[in-house]
Amino acid sequence: MHRRVAASFVLTAALVVAACNDDGRTLRPARPNQTESVSTPPPVTTATPTTEAPTTEPASTEPASTEPANTVGTLTAPWANGEAIPTKYTCDGANQSPPLSWTTAPEGTVEIAVTVLDLDKPDFVHWAVSGIDASATSLDAGMVPEFAVVATNSSDTQGYAGPCPPSGSTHRYQFTVYFLTQPTELADGVAGVDLLTFVEAAALSSLSVSGVYSR
Repeated sequence: MHRRVAASFVLTAALVVAACNDDGRTLRPARPNQTESVSTPPPVTTATPTTEAPTTEPASTEPASTEPANTVGTLTAPWANGEAIPTKYTCDGANQSPPLSWTTAPEGTVEIAVTVLDLDKPDFVHWAVSGIDASATSLDAGMVPEFAVVATNSSDTQGYAGPCPPSGSTHRYQFTVYFLTQPTELADGVAGVDLLTFVEAAALSSLSVSGVYSR
C-alpha cells in the first residue's frame, strides 16, 4: 500500500516538474475545431466627401468701354476723309464753303454748329457758325441758315475763308459738326476763336471729316 502511494507521489511530482519546464516556446496542437485561419478584417475607413469649389468665370480683362453715348454717325464732304480738298472750296477757287451732310443729331441736341480749322495752324479759324436747327442734317454749298450766328474768321472777314496754305506747303483741315446742349448766346459776327470756345464747351458730341490742300 505504501509503495503505491509513493509511486503515485513520484509520478505526480514528475508531471509538475515537466509542466514547470514549459517555457512557452512550443505551441500547443490545434484543437479539432481550430482548422481555419483567423483573419483580421481591414480597418474601416470612412471617405471624407470633398466639396468641389464652384467654378467661377475669370474676370474680364477687357477695359470698360469709355465711348460716350450718342457719338455714332458720319459727316460727309465732297472728298474722301483725308483726301485732297477740291480747289473750288479754297482761296484759289470760288472760296465757297463745301456742301456737308451728317447723320441725325443725338437726343439732347438743341442746336448745331460747324467749324473749320487748320490742323497745322490751330489758332486759325477758317469758319465758325452756330444756331443751326437741331433737326438739320445738311448745309448746301456756300449757304448757312438765315438766323445762324456766323463768326468773323481769322482772315478778318465774316463767314467762310477757304484753305489757303503758304505757297509750296500742304496743310490739313478739319471740318467739324458739333451737337450743342444749349443755344448760342453770342452775337452774330463774334470772333471765331470765341465762338469756337463756346461750341466746344457746349458740345454733346461731334463728327469730323478732314482734308488736305497744297499750293
